[in-house]
Amino acid sequence: MKPLHASSDSSRANATAGVYGARLRLWFPVLLFMLALGAYVWRRGDGVLWYELCWALGAFAQAAIRWPHVEANRANQVQRSRVGRLEQWLMFVVFMTLLCLPMLFVATPWLDRFNYVLPGQATWAGAALMVASLWLFHRSHADLGRQWSPSLEVHSEHALITHGVYRRLRHPMYASIWLFALAQPLLVHNWAAGALAIPGFALLYFLRVPQEERLMLETFGDAYREYMGRSGRIWPR
Repeated sequence: MKPLHASSDSSRANATAGVYGARLRLWFPVLLFMLALGAYVWRRGDGVLWYELCWALGAFAQAAIRWPHVEANRANQVQRSRVGRLEQWLMFVVFMTLLCLPMLFVATPWLDRFNYVLPGQATWAGAALMVASLWLFHRSHADLGRQWSPSLEVHSEHALITHGVYRRLRHPMYASIWLFALAQPLLVHNWAAGALAIPGFALLYFLRVPQEERLMLETFGDAYREYMGRSGRIWPR
């Protein structure tokens, strides 16, 4: 999620598997999505709801946008890593609240006791937020290219990226996930599978971003300090 430029040239660094692991391949999440959607259509029949499908397709689109960068990141060479136990737990919480619980809700009736009802305008607002989230998520990855990293890591030969959506935002990828997290309870009308997305991602955002910015200051010094002065974290300055 960092605005970094990475090169693979480092004789002292090790290739990274990232938080996704070295063996995970695209076919596995695709299979999970297909199974969950198949179970959803089978159990709902004529009661399929467009806004729940909107969330599922948005989650799949988000994974499809990110996956080429996951594969490319595995070739990066890491010089310093801040991936500790806290980072792993925060990623686990986000994985559960933004993906696993809503997928469980879609595929099974086990969480139906926590359902709530929203007016139609709220679901349309959720769909609009989802579209905005996916656009910004795509642009953030496109502007970083192979330079993206999912973890708190410093790669060899970094350069600070300040063009594109990073011109006014230091963390547009976090901003896009905030939009996704806000859209989720408007599309998935369930306290466990929908509403928990907001505190789940907030926990990662408020604990991880200060560490990330300290790492950037250590790496780029005054250049990053100046960049902080003319850009906002997730809202344009």
